[in-house]
Amino acid sequence: MTDIHVSEDEQVEALKRWLKENGTSMVVGTLIGIAIIAGVWYWQGHRHVLAENGSATFSEFSAAVQANNQEQISNKWQALHTEYNNTPYATLAAFIMAKRSVDKGDLTAAEDYAKLALDNAKHDALRHLARLRLARLLVQEKKLDPALALIADQKDPAFVSDYAELRGDIYAQQNKPTEARAAYTEALADTTLPGQRRSSIEMKRDDLITSENPAPTPVVTAAPTVAPPSEKK
Repeated sequence: MTDIHVSEDEQVEALKRWLKENGTSMVVGTLIGIAIIAGVWYWQGHRHVLAENGSATFSEFSAAVQANNQEQISNKWQALHTEYNNTPYATLAAFIMAKRSVDKGDLTAAEDYAKLALDNAKHDALRHLARLRLARLLVQEKKLDPALALIADQKDPAFVSDYAELRGDIYAQQNKPTEARAAYTEALADTTLPGQRRSSIEMKRDDLITSENPAPTPVVTAAPTVAPPSEKK
């Protein structure tokens, strides 16, 4: 099979050799082959143009967000969501729209944007980020069981500590200290954790231990009451 990454001249020469060896009886097959090659070239070019246009639209969207231009934000978001929803830029724009909704206190809209980001994410890393953001929104809305179900089986090495820490946070809110401590311990097993984040997770774990085994309340012994000396008559 012809390699689609070789140059156009090399493909033409290969086609000439093939025709010489196989004759004209295979013209139909040749035409099909040419159509496939042309289709691949067209699709690659189309994807390149789509990515470039998506990047330009995302830049305009970001500028509108910085300027707080509501009309432009709406227009560029619609373009990214409808015309470029197969590009990473649509997912990134959904992240931004979700954050804007959180800042406005509209958690329902933020959840919808986060779900869009997760549904449309084509890259594994973006999909994990979208899932984590959606789960954190669910936790913020006190939807603890759906949040846990969303991340329960995620074990990607690049995000294992993120998922484990979030599971620990959920278990802690569910008053399940044993499960929470195990999740935090799993997160701390990640040797790549930055120092500040490691300290934060350790504090969460240690707070659980302290709450499970509170320090004994000191017993205060009242001083004995001494009767005043009787007055001598």
